[in-house]
Amino acid sequence: MTPHVVIFDLDGVIRDWNDEDLGLMESSFGLEPGEILATAFDGDLGHAAVTGALTYREWMDEIRERVIGAHGPHVAGALDEWEANVGHVDTEMLEVLRAVRRHCPAAVLSNGTTRLRRDLHALDLHDEFDTIFNTAELGVAKPDPAVFRLVLDRLGAAPEATLFIDDLAPNVDAARGVGLTAHQHTGSEGTVEFLRAHGVHV
Repeated sequence: MTPHVVIFDLDGVIRDWNDEDLGLMESSFGLEPGEILATAFDGDLGHAAVTGALTYREWMDEIRERVIGAHGPHVAGALDEWEANVGHVDTEMLEVLRAVRRHCPAAVLSNGTTRLRRDLHALDLHDEFDTIFNTAELGVAKPDPAVFRLVLDRLGAAPEATLFIDDLAPNVDAARGVGLTAHQHTGSEGTVEFLRAHGVHV
């Protein structure tokens, strides 16, 4: 039976981040590869950003203050480049998403910041989903089970008729705990197999 809706994660499923390039860029400024990202999600800082307690601008300003405070003003250029990055679209998964929408609605549920919708427009993805759920707007983020219940309520969808795809195991486990049929994305081939096994002939 075709599901009523398929919910996709964004990052790591539809959007990829060019982590290797960013790491090389950070190294060129004397930073450890991944240091800015680690700072961004240190302690409660990242959680505040993806639940809307901090705006994207407030979050980025705090990241800048911490990194520049630790390394000096010469690393400001690295932060500029990190902030300008919006990742890139996985074209194979974009085709899968489009195929899904020929059978049933597709939503995105992203642990995003208040910049998410701008990113979706920049990547030309905003109109590729029937519904966009940004946790910074919802006030609760994955893997909190409450976010899945909230999304199901807004979609008017039963958990047993809903498929969920995410690259992170804790999010997949949380979705299953709420009753969704969930799959951990590790590549397009496995995700296509999952969709086909549950009635979506992509």
